[in-house]
Amino acid sequence: MEQLTIGIIPAPDLPAADAEAIKDDLPKALSTTIDDEIEWNVEIEVSPLTGAAEKVKDIMEEAKKLLDKNNWDYAICLTDLPIFSGKNVVLADANVADCVAQISLPAFGALPTPKRVKKTVVHMVKELHTRHMDKDNEQQMLQKGIGPLDKREQKGFFSKLKGAFLFSPIRRKSSPQDIDGIGVGVRFIIASRLIGLVHVLLGMAASNRPWTIMPSFKGVVALAFASGAYGLIFPTLWQLSVNYEIPRFIGLMIASILAMIIWIVFAHNLWERPKKDSSNHLRMLYNAATIITLTTSILMYYFVLFLLFLVAVSIFVPPDLYGAQTDQNIEVTHYIKLAWLVTSVATVAGSIGSGLEKTEEVGKITYGYRQYLRYEQMKQIEKKKEEEKYGKSENE
Repeated sequence: MEQLTIGIIPAPDLPAADAEAIKDDLPKALSTTIDDEIEWNVEIEVSPLTGAAEKVKDIMEEAKKLLDKNNWDYAICLTDLPIFSGKNVVLADANVADCVAQISLPAFGALPTPKRVKKTVVHMVKELHTRHMDKDNEQQMLQKGIGPLDKREQKGFFSKLKGAFLFSPIRRKSSPQDIDGIGVGVRFIIASRLIGLVHVLLGMAASNRPWTIMPSFKGVVALAFASGAYGLIFPTLWQLSVNYEIPRFIGLMIASILAMIIWIVFAHNLWERPKKDSSNHLRMLYNAATIITLTTSILMYYFVLFLLFLVAVSIFVPPDLYGAQTDQNIEVTHYIKLAWLVTSVATVAGSIGSGLEKTEEVGKITYGYRQYLRYEQMKQIEKKKEEEKYGKSENE
């Protein structure tokens, strides 16, 4: 039985987690989809460059190097950086001549689930494998109902990825010469530019893993809860809570969340500034993704704080006293409104008076910072290689 080895080259963090999640299922999927007479092997090697390079050509060159080094048959990169072709969002590229491909996870949107990633990886291997068959093998594949890809892809393989591209089909481009410097290749783009941009922004925010900075909010939650609990001693907040209308509650919530976002951005230097060697378009995307990530994190924080205050006011604010101070027949909705108001007030107080505990974790929600870390990792790797090479030369 013929054996073929597929190398998966993910960027650190979420792409690496996705690669590990699909590793065990890939051989069976490849056998079922492409050829069950081949023994498929899958290997994973995480590469910082896959998540730091801003050009497809650099990603493909890294894939080719690792393919040659590890003696793989095909190599697929998983990057958490957005890729564009003009104004269109790129989902995947394949360099048929070099047997390498890349998949941009942000193009999947907020939920690049392992199942969707696995389907796309299988298809990119199919692209590379089918085009390297000779005529005899191609005839065998036709008899099995698998190829040729040029005809079958027109039916929209990627549109069958459930939920991923419901509102915008994927378009396939192929070139016998070159596509944006990646070599003889195939490219898949999201047809709608607007939907593609929304997918990318949500995908980038998901790649930032907003839930990972929640532990850094412990100090903020503690101070905010203490501030809000102290404010509950005075009846002013009780009276305001029964007189405010719902639009005012919503306005206060939005204002408090915006205040906290602005404070965190400036306190931790999360805003990407123009750089000579970086694209302004990508910089704006990074900043937008940072704001979306922070908003998601703070909404989670706000909800936790609201639940804490809801329990607190239910226990420590007696209904009789609450009613006497506000001239109201106290109901459950009054406690919800009071907890809502206190949460908004405490959020502002907490954000101003407390610093986040883990500055490095907060920094990781920006792509620029993560790229910096990856470049540092690459420098360390190269330095280690040079030292080993130098040591070997000395011994010889």
